[in-house]
Amino acid sequence: MYRAPLWLYRAGVRGYERLIGIDWLVLTTRGRRTGAPRTVMVDVVGHDAATDTWYVQPADARHSDWLRNLRAHPVATVEVRGRRFRAHATEVTGTEGAEVVLRFIREHPRYARLIVWFIGYVDSVDRPDDELRERLSEVPVMALRPIRDGLRQDTDA
Repeated sequence: MYRAPLWLYRAGVRGYERLIGIDWLVLTTRGRRTGAPRTVMVDVVGHDAATDTWYVQPADARHSDWLRNLRAHPVATVEVRGRRFRAHATEVTGTEGAEVVLRFIREHPRYARLIVWFIGYVDSVDRPDDELRERLSEVPVMALRPIRDGLRQDTDA
């Protein structure tokens, strides 16, 4: 099930995520043991336009291979909204990550309910913000920031 969006993307099907009002990004990491490229598609739980930072979280918590790969090798390739660029990943689990995910939940309540049912980070999104913040502070969140060393690759896809 987790691989279905990537299969659609590779088949050339684009834009379906816009129907539900969220962004998905294609993330290519380097395998922590093999060094080989590993590609997944993940939900964007936040985007800071001022800094061009993209926030993502794994569906299967700390057991996610892409999360472990980013922790071992924090430079990755990101494809989102028709752009492709190298990014540096920073873990923002805790207060910052909880705020990003809480904002996403409040902006996308229907989708958040589906994700909560599917993944179960919290038992319900219909809780007070303070209660959700506390639970969400344990949820891994990664910030992906474009590398601005002249190697950034923006393309119109």
